[in-house]
Amino acid sequence: MKKFGKMIKGILRIWFFYLIVCLVIPPLYHKRADEENRECERALNMAGQERILNIENNVDALVWRLRLIESAKENIVLATFDFRDDNSGQDMMAALLNAADRGVKVQILVDGINGTLYLRGSRNFRELTSHENVEVKLYNPITLIKPWKNNYRMHDKYLIADDFAYILGGRNTDDLFLGNYIDSYNEDRDILVYETVPGEGNSYNQIQDYFKNIWNLSCCRMSGKHEGINGRLREHYQEVREKYPEAFCEIDWFEETIETESIELCTNPLYTYNKHPQVWDRMVNKMKEADNIVIQTPYVICNQKMYGDLKAICSKSVKTELIINAVESGANPFGCTDYLNQKKAVRQTGSYVYEYVGTQALHTKTVLAGDTLSIVGSCNLDMRSVYLDTEMMLFIECKELNETLRGHTEKLKLKSRQVAPDGTIIDGENYQIIEQSVGKRIFYGILRILIIPFRHLL
Repeated sequence: MKKFGKMIKGILRIWFFYLIVCLVIPPLYHKRADEENRECERALNMAGQERILNIENNVDALVWRLRLIESAKENIVLATFDFRDDNSGQDMMAALLNAADRGVKVQILVDGINGTLYLRGSRNFRELTSHENVEVKLYNPITLIKPWKNNYRMHDKYLIADDFAYILGGRNTDDLFLGNYIDSYNEDRDILVYETVPGEGNSYNQIQDYFKNIWNLSCCRMSGKHEGINGRLREHYQEVREKYPEAFCEIDWFEETIETESIELCTNPLYTYNKHPQVWDRMVNKMKEADNIVIQTPYVICNQKMYGDLKAICSKSVKTELIINAVESGANPFGCTDYLNQKKAVRQTGSYVYEYVGTQALHTKTVLAGDTLSIVGSCNLDMRSVYLDTEMMLFIECKELNETLRGHTEKLKLKSRQVAPDGTIIDGENYQIIEQSVGKRIFYGILRILIIPFRHLL
């Protein structure tokens, strides 16, 4: 019996070593741009007339999602990195179930790790998926046989209603990003795209093609049906109508949106192994063409190639500004600790770094290049977004949107500590110093060492 126990322990040790090697080693190889990336560039040169609405507020983000779902008559697509059975998640489930009751075909795609962790035990989600008009797939579910595949996640966040509108941005489907249900949440940004001619917009056709391709991948597994589940989602739908009556009124989509010159979608490859950096390289190329750059991202985790790209951008730009969460108020401990380790390297790119301290953490991913181009979506300035995950960014030529977003960034800079390339520090007009607790300083001090071998996975 003792020999058997030792044998089992030995097998488990070998398997654990195999697991660590498979998770850590393969993602170390970072691909360069190739013909795939040039295909993305060619697509971005095609013009198309679509109108947009910028969505900054989390309550508005939920209301506009409810509006799209309520307005759909034939098809709804929801793709999300994270979907929770919390307050806003239940609001969305109730609205989607009502749409299915109306005869609308509903397709839901959730990342395989978060979908397994947070939805498998949800009775509300099982009630939604039991409907004959609802299909759910998980992208790249957890696998113990091929553990290296667990690194490659679907980070997309979008909602498509028929052929007339879609929402794309950085918000997941939970209380951190939608509604006003919790005191501590994330600030983010979505873009609603309205099709003046249904089904004819360039970016609309791009996102539809993208969804069809990812939906049909072999790594996307259909979630099982649960028959005969009668919960309270239909009752909750009536509560949602009472709580958000503005989401269920007639709306003039044209009047709510503004004109654009063009909107183009750029995405990372879909396969579940190391990716060519299509989105990042396209953003770099566009930033090199502009003389005034603002990059807004929750945190910065770069390799030498990305640092080199930032240096090249700064050498061509009059000023490159980088807005991130300050370590004192950031919501991602890994992003914060890597910045503590890499502050000098970030500064040496020539970027002016604004360390934002606000009541809520920033989760926004936006690039403003020149006076007309705004790039908005899901891609963080980190190695995971660039080389491992699926990502989506809209390249929007619209002077009015660019001006609006620059106005938002100016407000953020007032609450930030500016760190110049030479190390000079200037506090913004409304910047407030936050003292870290002793416990947090110790925690970050330990984490700064622990993350070094794994920073390419953060």
